[in-house]
Amino acid sequence: MEDSEILAAHLQYMHDSKYAASTIRERMRILATLPHLIDVDRLAVQAWQHERQTKPKGKPRAATSLSGEASHARDFWRWCRTQGLIDHNPADWLHKVRTTKTKAVAVTEGELYRLMHAAPEDIRRMIALTGLAGLRSSEAAAITWEDIDYGNETLWVRSGKGGKDRPVPLSGGLLASLGDPGTGSIVGRQVTAKAFSAALGRYMRKQGVNLTAHKLRARYITRFIAATGDAVAAAEVAGHSGLGSIMRYAVASSDTMKRGAEAAGRIG
Repeated sequence: MEDSEILAAHLQYMHDSKYAASTIRERMRILATLPHLIDVDRLAVQAWQHERQTKPKGKPRAATSLSGEASHARDFWRWCRTQGLIDHNPADWLHKVRTTKTKAVAVTEGELYRLMHAAPEDIRRMIALTGLAGLRSSEAAAITWEDIDYGNETLWVRSGKGGKDRPVPLSGGLLASLGDPGTGSIVGRQVTAKAFSAALGRYMRKQGVNLTAHKLRARYITRFIAATGDAVAAAEVAGHSGLGSIMRYAVASSDTMKRGAEAAGRIG
């Protein structure tokens, strides 16, 4: 098969498997950097990994970025094996990229209050959907008023990560921040996930909060886990497929640490 045919077949596979559009775009971007899709040897694979260590202007790439690129290449070659295109996975020749796993940083309650207090209506709703409902930027950008089921007090996320629908319970604080219902997009206009995240990030920096839109989602998940102690429920409401990733958001408060220490320090 020609490279163009392989790419087309893999793209169709990703669409059929309900990969998120952002994941598909990133996969295609990474594959475009490979010297060859399947006709590669050890030296070619390792040379590709070495070239990816720096950006075009010479600035080093972050370890998390390099790890993600290796993961995309590995998954692609794994698919190629299932299609009988290769008899081994060239990613086995890649050097392991070590990344530092850190706890997620979340927007604080004081920062959230300041952001909401000064926000114009469209930005306030963006903050509400990410910080008070825990949606990803891609999900919040696509949410419409028709996705809110007021009778069952539920906000429905349509085709979230992995192409799955999920319900998010409505809270009084979220409803108050969204304001009177309308029609169409809740944020008032059609925007891409990238534009949504960029607009919210610019506003946050303008207000002196040097964090990203994703940190608002981290605030929701952190508060959810702290209030319920239920990581399984937190993973479900946030649209995470497993507990491994959701536990990054379990940023313990001093009160939580104290209660845990008291409980563990007692006998019986």
